[in-house]
Amino acid sequence: MSKKVATVSPETTVADTIRFLTENHIGGAPVVDRSGELVGMISELALIDVVFDEKVAKAPVSQYMTIEVQAVNPHESLARAAQLFALYAFRRLPVVENGKLVGIITRRDLMNHSLQSGQTMGDPLVEMIPGLALAR
Repeated sequence: MSKKVATVSPETTVADTIRFLTENHIGGAPVVDRSGELVGMISELALIDVVFDEKVAKAPVSQYMTIEVQAVNPHESLARAAQLFALYAFRRLPVVENGKLVGIITRRDLMNHSLQSGQTMGDPLVEMIPGLALAR
């Protein structure tokens, strides 16, 4: 988990969010309110369709963020993170404790951890639904 997380606020404009993502070389970021509570996620994918509309550039990113966010808490296993990455198409997973953003895990973080630690993980979906192993 990375504890240093690049975030935007719900009031940040779409144009400023795009600049922020570009300058930080990231494809998305958590959206947090003033108290540090996770309120959504924004990604390049969510903005690519509207980036060329001049009216949208000044709109708050809260109008385009995903509000149904999957997250883990710092005490959950890496297997749980792997399950969520396998189930959903996102690239980053916020780590939240008591509603507050405390970190982020990316798919790349998970893969690097596995390589560096030598720990192999079973198929995350088979661990969740054991019957899938029989189908293989």
